[in-house]
Amino acid sequence: MTLLTVVSCDTSSPEVPASMCGTRIEPGLSRPLLEPLGEFDEFNRLDPEHPKTAPCVVSVDGDPALRFRLAFHSESPDLMKWANESSIVGLTNPSVIDLGFEASVVGNEGAIATEACRTAEGDRLTLSVVAPRVPPAKENLRPAIEKFMKAYMNNTIAMLGCGGTKR
Repeated sequence: MTLLTVVSCDTSSPEVPASMCGTRIEPGLSRPLLEPLGEFDEFNRLDPEHPKTAPCVVSVDGDPALRFRLAFHSESPDLMKWANESSIVGLTNPSVIDLGFEASVVGNEGAIATEACRTAEGDRLTLSVVAPRVPPAKENLRPAIEKFMKAYMNNTIAMLGCGGTKR
């Protein structure tokens, strides 16, 4: 007697969005920050036509996976202060890092960067990205956060049509 067992596995994986909060991003850069993957949803208050301080949240299966905040200022903020204050951004083990912007700080679960971006709201754009599902003590995602932030900030500046003295 021969017993044959057939197991069927669904090997399809949810697709990572190619755009988040109005900014295009290579899915491979955001995947490590969104895992485990599931159904994606986005709450976005940013209007690229009229840029102003606004939040955006990308959720996976109903849980916030990435929290974005775009803020416009007339002067550069103290990013380390923001990184150390949980009421503003609050990052674990923040450190100043050069991502090619005026100022950048990376922590275990997110990053903040400021760059010239002239709009009616101010001369500087500060973008914060926090991955609340990442355990604060987990340091191994910092390289992925750095790559994501560098690409996402550059793409956001391009999407807004600002940067340096272009506007």
